[in-house]
Amino acid sequence: MYKLKYSKRHPHIFQYKAKSGIIWGYRLSYYDELHNRHEKQKRGFESENDANRAMLADQAKLASNDVNLVKNQNITVQQYIKIYMDNHKNNIKKSTSVSYWTAFNKHIIPAIGNIKLSNLNKINYTSKLINPMVEKGYKRNTILSCHNRMMTIMYDAVDNEFIDRNKISHVQIPDTGKEQKRIMTKVELNKFNAQLNHESLLTQVIMYTLEQTGMRQGELCGLQWHDIDFNKLTISINRTRDYNGVRSPKTKDSKRTINISKQLASLLKKYRLKVSQQFIQKGIKFDDTTFVLQSEYLNPLVNTGISLRLRNTLKRADLGYLVGSFTAHTFRHMYASFLLNSGVPVSEVSASLGHSSPQMTLSVYTERNPENDVNLADKFNELW
Repeated sequence: MYKLKYSKRHPHIFQYKAKSGIIWGYRLSYYDELHNRHEKQKRGFESENDANRAMLADQAKLASNDVNLVKNQNITVQQYIKIYMDNHKNNIKKSTSVSYWTAFNKHIIPAIGNIKLSNLNKINYTSKLINPMVEKGYKRNTILSCHNRMMTIMYDAVDNEFIDRNKISHVQIPDTGKEQKRIMTKVELNKFNAQLNHESLLTQVIMYTLEQTGMRQGELCGLQWHDIDFNKLTISINRTRDYNGVRSPKTKDSKRTINISKQLASLLKKYRLKVSQQFIQKGIKFDDTTFVLQSEYLNPLVNTGISLRLRNTLKRADLGYLVGSFTAHTFRHMYASFLLNSGVPVSEVSASLGHSSPQMTLSVYTERNPENDVNLADKFNELW
């Protein structure tokens, strides 16, 4: 262990011999608001003056009652992430929590988790997290998503007096491009549907429902049989479901009722009969609260099952070049775009999508403003 030798000029400053030469540090005692004694120690300075300047900066913070800034200077990024997530676990949805932890565990913690929060700045943040993600080929949206998570962490740390300011607030995220998503042309859609008619009944129900309603795939997975009114030809969106479980829809406007065509209603009836018979054969209870989409093992289907069926159908329809650029969510874009281009009022399309306003719809789907008032279910059904 290195022997410490204290400075005669500055009583709190010390030096010690290391392999790299003489290293300087400081020790500073202080008391918090409860009169508990603490000691702050920091090493690694190249000169006595550098160590003294750092100590004086801490003394200034203590003099202005910023005790927390001094006391919490050793908290790492990883430690504060846990503090933040523990403090907010009851304020965010489970799906949001999973999304945050995915970004933290996959990208942020491995790259900068061991850096002290107070030492995180534009230089080490960019060199250790942002630039490596760019070099690995991540798209801008993915990098920006991680950056936004870190911005949330940093501003929360400022609010809770763990750091005095957010030093990464002006970091620029480079434009690495983004994966091009596109809807099908009508020719491609007809080709897709021609193949779809040769697919399983479950696959037909999934794809035609997404095509003709514009609902989110999580909303489709959350459908129960009592949500479908075969007499009124409507589907009510009351919940969403994925591998994290069942929860309320994305926004309050997402709770809505959608018109469906007679053809889709007929397909759903056929599927209900088949599934109910399978449940009875297995001795499993089947009623109106049963989830509509069921796997071959009679388990409620989740998003991954939808994506796999879409990918396989695209390939069998000789549309394999669309895999990756056309996803289950792209059905929603296609639904809106086709209707808007066919003359359906923006307000009608917006309500069907569960948007809070027509302005939101137009901000996502930059199509020309339609004029003709046409029933959505009938209008969209004309496409087939």
